[in-house]
Amino acid sequence: MANSITVEYAGLTRIGHVREHNEDRLGWAHLEGGTPWVTPPDEHTIDPAEAKSDVGLAFAVADGLGGYGGGDVAAGLAVQTSLCQAQKNLGNGGRIPGGLRDAFNRANQAIFDAALSGEGGRKMQSTLSTLIMTPGEAHLGHVGDSRVYRRREGELELLTTDHSQVMELLRMHIITPEQAIEHPARYALTRSVGGGITVRTDIRNERLETGDTFLLCSDGLWSNVTSTQIAASLTEIPAEGCRRLVELALERGGDDNATAMVIRVCEAGQRPEAPQGWRRLFS
Repeated sequence: MANSITVEYAGLTRIGHVREHNEDRLGWAHLEGGTPWVTPPDEHTIDPAEAKSDVGLAFAVADGLGGYGGGDVAAGLAVQTSLCQAQKNLGNGGRIPGGLRDAFNRANQAIFDAALSGEGGRKMQSTLSTLIMTPGEAHLGHVGDSRVYRRREGELELLTTDHSQVMELLRMHIITPEQAIEHPARYALTRSVGGGITVRTDIRNERLETGDTFLLCSDGLWSNVTSTQIAASLTEIPAEGCRRLVELALERGGDDNATAMVIRVCEAGQRPEAPQGWRRLFS
């Protein structure tokens, strides 16, 4: 098995029917360097493409909180800063959990500092979900209620946990899943990037397999489509899957911006072997 990753990917973000502008952002980058690509304001498409890397690839989605103003600025900073910092931390083989957590900390500080300096809104915040692919491995960083799904061998799995008041109520069995759908606190977050001087980031590591398909999306998408529709759309080519999901979300609701990025793994690469014996102490 070749020790490199090859993926096909595409992304699409559209303004909701009642929104004046788009506060969602998408981005991706090669870990070995180069300028990360981040969607500009308002509607934009990440054109279908193939990417190959011996080091790794990074993908990110962010949804700025519109209620505080400057959500579009916060989301752009979240994606840009996290991808640039991931390149810096991980491009030369740095430890991924720590490097990914640091990327989120830097994104949090960038938004917090920008708000204090008057750029955007004084309390601007954002969600942020990232997917880092290295040979044979997938690494997730997550804050907020954007989501990352994976379809593997016909089974769809949600890999992130929403940091929202509704999710906390569900965890404590105070409300039912049916009540959560229309609950008034469904948009209230318990964690965000830029909301304070520190941020607590969920980090997750998964095995990466050839044929895996991932979806990164904002709540304006996942709250208006079903798991069955997501799973079916991830069987299509990435660009068509994005288009179908975004159109469904806008048809079924459209009160928020709808954003999707689909990444299909054509070649997963080989996971490095763990050091054995005394070498483990010095790795």
